Amino acid sequence: MLNKIDMRKKDLHTIEMTALNELIKQMSAVLENFAPLLIKLTHYTQYPIESENEILERAKLMDELMDMAKGENDIVMLFANAISDRIEEFENEQLDFPRMKPSHVLANLMTIHNVKQKDLFEIAPPTIISDLLNEKSTMTVDQIKGFSKFFSVPVAMFFD
Repeated sequence: MLNKIDMRKKDLHTIEMTALNELIKQMSAVLENFAPLLIKLTHYTQYPIESENEILERAKLMDELMDMAKGENDIVMLFANAISDRIEEFENEQLDFPRMKPSHVLANLMTIHNVKQKDLFEIAPPTIISDLLNEKSTMTVDQIKGFSKFFSVPVAMFFD
């Protein structure tokens, strides 16, 4: 009788090991496909952003994760929030411009880009540009928008 019990245990053990091996094979296939995504997710949540293109990639993934979340405490929402933190860090570092008078901003941009007053004629005549640079007049909203577009900088740079 002991031999039958031992045989059943041995058969049961063999069946369990076979099932476990099959489960591990299936999990391995899933994990093999999941590993690159997990690496990307870990990178996006832990490491600082290095370029503006990377912001777009991370923002897209963040949106997808938020759409998948079933609630605020869902694990995907935690990842989305971590990505959001990295985006905010990048923006705070990259978009933290020193505050200067609008006239100084304009003068510096003109120097950096080797632009003369006459080159800005579509925004304002040279006499007006001179007045702006010498703080004899203040920039209008249209001029600020024009300078921002011309120099490819945020309009916020022209506000002190």
